[in-house]
Amino acid sequence: MKRRTLLGAGLGAAAVAATPVVAQDRLALSMVTDRADAASALAARLAAVSGGRITLDVNTTGSDTAPGFLDDVSGGGTDMYLTSQDAFVSRNPAMGLFAAMPGGMSASELESWVLVADGRFMWDLLGEEFGIKAFMAGDDGAMPMWSKAPISGLADLSSGPVGSTGLGLRVLADMGVSNTVDVMSGGDLTSLVALEGFSVAQMAASGLLSSFPHMTTPNAGRPSAMLSVGVNLSRWSGLSEADQLVIQSCIMAEHGTQRALAAHNNVVALGQAGSDITAHEMPQDIWDAQIASANNVLASMFDAGDMAADTADAYLYFIGDVAGWSEIGETAYFLGRKQALSQ
Repeated sequence: MKRRTLLGAGLGAAAVAATPVVAQDRLALSMVTDRADAASALAARLAAVSGGRITLDVNTTGSDTAPGFLDDVSGGGTDMYLTSQDAFVSRNPAMGLFAAMPGGMSASELESWVLVADGRFMWDLLGEEFGIKAFMAGDDGAMPMWSKAPISGLADLSSGPVGSTGLGLRVLADMGVSNTVDVMSGGDLTSLVALEGFSVAQMAASGLLSSFPHMTTPNAGRPSAMLSVGVNLSRWSGLSEADQLVIQSCIMAEHGTQRALAAHNNVVALGQAGSDITAHEMPQDIWDAQIASANNVLASMFDAGDMAADTADAYLYFIGDVAGWSEIGETAYFLGRKQALSQ
């Protein structure tokens, strides 16, 4: 597949299809999720914006059931899901590019790829393979590595089980960490020596901070943590364009709100934790191993079928461009601000 040729065709088709249509009558939708608060907020927004005409019946389950959401929604059992596509990487590893690619894009970079570059187009193509139309629905941001004891080097990650999720598990395996646990599997995590996949606020809310008080950053394993709403593609295509616009606008509004809320909650949780958290800088050998293994995991997508290869190609193309600006536009400022605030 020639990605840029298809990109042009895809944008053209979208432009031609944009014809106003009158909204349908009362619309009842169903959703399955492992993120109750985000789903409830979306349901409330849809009801408010539509004057109660659009309702969303939310079924909340545990994170261990999230891998089944894809088949449930694509098969028509439920209209929508709200979760992280970390849960779907076994179906196609490119799914993880729209959640958290280790060593990859930050939350703002990922958002830019989807909103204004060809990320949206590639996500649509990937979704078509599973009968899904997906949207961004929040991002918990970059996540530290948490541990019971200070981490001094790569060898410490082989002293016991280490937790991660999505593509992070593949990176750990490539790093030679053989004893790994999916932190979203629903089991007891207190036996781990280290884990990633939770923000400060999530660690505090789950009670895990008492077991894992050591916070190590920067962690290349989780540069972002995007959530997604996936809609059954046939259901989506059958809606009027007016209803599509209402639903998409509400999802995007919640995406921004959930991103901001995650940042706020982390600030509050970090302040409340105080001395209960001990901050450490990531050992260089772990960082280097994370980056090298992340490159290997991304490269392996080129052997995982045409769709995975094309999506990985698009991802690499964009990050190659945006990384230069991020260094100038954000990283340089943050470093300068840190120095100024420390004076």
